[in-house]
Amino acid sequence: MPEPVRRARWRRVHLPTRYQVIFAGPVGAGKTTAVRALSDVPPVDTDVPISAGSAEYGDGEKTTTTVGLDYGAWRPTPEISVALIGTPGQDRFAPARRNASLPATRILLWLRADRASLAADAAEWIPKFRGSEDRLVIAVSHCADDAVDGVRRALTETLLRHGIPAARVLAADARDRESVMRVACIALDIPERES
Repeated sequence: MPEPVRRARWRRVHLPTRYQVIFAGPVGAGKTTAVRALSDVPPVDTDVPISAGSAEYGDGEKTTTTVGLDYGAWRPTPEISVALIGTPGQDRFAPARRNASLPATRILLWLRADRASLAADAAEWIPKFRGSEDRLVIAVSHCADDAVDGVRRALTETLLRHGIPAARVLAADARDRESVMRVACIALDIPERES
């Protein structure tokens, strides 16, 4: 009788640790721009022309909006692989944010410092990630580094209510790879010098 054929057993050796970073926040906060800036590969985005007029979104220069998931990929170290997922800001696309509850998912909540609605935006968006506050970093666009303390003060009540340390509110330029990398490293608890 012939000997049974042994199948090779595949072993997962030296595969990278995989994470997801969700880029969330109101329309026009810089989510798609940040995914584009950080991604090591050409990102897939779901931007479409705005049909209702950009004034509705609080930015006279905004001509497109995200209607699905943006996707990019980033390797901060050889051992770590990160999927970058940009979500739409409109409530009608809220189901796209479902993956935020997965344990390996980190959340970058993008807010704009130049909007009068900054505190209201934070109060609206942070509860959407209830139970994930320890994996959330708030990236504030249109904010100089020396103005971030003022932003933190404006958000104090909301941060305290949700147990988010003020140190997790950071100024970030969504157009600048190094700036986006800095806030992503903090969300992933990766020292910046390793990335």
